[in-house]
Amino acid sequence: MRYLLVLLLMPSLAYAEINSVLQSELIDMGTEDQRVRNEVGKSGWQNAPEKLLLQLREVDKSNTVRLKSIIKDHSFPTTDLVGNEAMAAVFLIVQHSADSDFQQRMLTNLKQSHLDDNGVTGQQVALLTDRVLIGLGKKQLYGTQYDLIDSAIVFKPIEDISTVDALRMEMNMPPLAFYLKLLEKIHGLGDHPDIEVTSS
Repeated sequence: MRYLLVLLLMPSLAYAEINSVLQSELIDMGTEDQRVRNEVGKSGWQNAPEKLLLQLREVDKSNTVRLKSIIKDHSFPTTDLVGNEAMAAVFLIVQHSADSDFQQRMLTNLKQSHLDDNGVTGQQVALLTDRVLIGLGKKQLYGTQYDLIDSAIVFKPIEDISTVDALRMEMNMPPLAFYLKLLEKIHGLGDHPDIEVTSS
C-alpha cells in the first residue's frame, strides 16, 4: 500500500515543477516592459520622442500577443508553473496592454490568483481594476489612476472618496494622501523627505 501511495503522488509532484523555459521567457518580457518604460521616464512622459513611444507600443503589443498564446497553451500562469517573478511580469504585461477587452478578461484571473495567494498582490488587482473601470468610462475604486496636468497629480474620478482608504487598506495599500505624496516625489513635484523611493 505504501508503494501504491508513492506512485499515485508522483504525477502531482511532477506537475508542480517550474517550467523554466516559460519562466525565463516571461521574466524577459517583463524586463523589456520595464526597460522601455524607464527610457521614456528619463525623457519625461510628456516630452518623450515619438520614436521611443512607438517602441513602447510595439513592446506592449508583442508582449500581449505572446501572453495570449501562452494562456491558450498553458491556461493562466501560476506560481507553481512559473514562479513569483514571472507572475509579476504577467501582471505588467496585462496592465500595460492596449487591448482593453483582454485586460477585462484577465482581471477575473488576477483576482482569483490573489485570493489563492498565487503570485498576485492586492495592489496589482487594484491597479488593473481601476484601469479597466476607467477604460469603461466608469469611476475608479482605489484611486490608482491619475494624470499629470500642469505639473500636478490629478486623480481620475473616484467612485467614493469617503471609502477609498478603507478599500486600499483591504488591498494592503497606503492611504490616498500618502500615495499622492509618493507620486509627487516620483515625478519630482515635491520633496517629501519622509518618503523614501527605492527601485527594485
